[in-house]
Amino acid sequence: MLDGDGKYAKRASITRLPLHYHTALIFILPAAATLTTDVYFPSTLLTSIRGYNLVLVTINITGAFMDGFFSAWESGETLPSGPKTEALHLVASDVRSFYLSAYTSWAGMLGEAASIAYAKESVFLGIVYILMSIFCAFIAHGLGSDLVQLISSSDPLTNTSYNSTTRAHSLLRKIIIALTMHIIFSCACTEGTVEIDDPDEHGKYWVAVTPRNRLIISMLFATGGAYTGRFIRTTIAQYMHKSTIPIGTLCNNAIFGLLGLSLNIMRLRDVSWAKSFLLRGFTLNFCGGASAFVGHTADNRDLYVNQKHSKGYQRMLLNVLVNLMCAIMIFLIAVEIEGLLHQAQNADDESDAGNDNNNESL
Repeated sequence: MLDGDGKYAKRASITRLPLHYHTALIFILPAAATLTTDVYFPSTLLTSIRGYNLVLVTINITGAFMDGFFSAWESGETLPSGPKTEALHLVASDVRSFYLSAYTSWAGMLGEAASIAYAKESVFLGIVYILMSIFCAFIAHGLGSDLVQLISSSDPLTNTSYNSTTRAHSLLRKIIIALTMHIIFSCACTEGTVEIDDPDEHGKYWVAVTPRNRLIISMLFATGGAYTGRFIRTTIAQYMHKSTIPIGTLCNNAIFGLLGLSLNIMRLRDVSWAKSFLLRGFTLNFCGGASAFVGHTADNRDLYVNQKHSKGYQRMLLNVLVNLMCAIMIFLIAVEIEGLLHQAQNADDESDAGNDNNNESL
């Protein structure tokens, strides 16, 4: 196994993913990730296990596993052994930046932890949920990297393997076409009838309340979120490249973790905001895609693997501690908002019950 081999580094620059493929993947991969999590993920099996919703934590952990798998191809530490693995190498960066960003969610993890803390009346359980998500994702990322070793080549590839690259491009083109058709077919098959029963509310929202529109809005916001998150992380990293810990990931998770509370904050003002597809898309999909759950996991793994000495471990622990402190602060705010929402809902229910009793007495 070669690490940073010169021949492979030179070859990697020649076999870079074509620009039109990269542009197509920016839009296709986040949409495919949204379809996976919102439509095809077997959430019914994980919705309630002993009273806990394990859907998001399972998504985040499997996302960390896939990030570990693709990070080895992107970094060049693993060598392709044919057209299929060459395609993995070419597409690895886009899969990590756009598919896995939309697939996982740091902001969603904080919101789910707040819901668990309120439902179980224990802030401690919410913090444990966050800690277990981070720890299990760290382990899963390592397992994903280990899996690559089983399918990679132990022989260095030379710059003359153009036939393999051509076949890899052909394979990627077929995958892009198949994903595009799959997205279009899924949207076409999704129900397009209006969900709101009250005719007075039909004109209240900018986007008609239908399952199809919900899916389309979610995919669009996920695409925007994944691209925005990548842009912010890379921009901050360029200016703060000498920092002790990865500041770009920390800022992303802090900013979009807070913005991920916007739906519940607006629901405090008016409960009908819960039916707004635009606000839900921004909160769940845009903020989820822009936040960097797998980015934080990859940062910890890089510090752990690439600097196996006391300073590297110290930086990894510092990175976990700072991100965890920031996450807990946002989590506590989310718990407070969760409590206020339930208080407002209980007050509305009591008011409706009182009105019903008065109507019956009349």
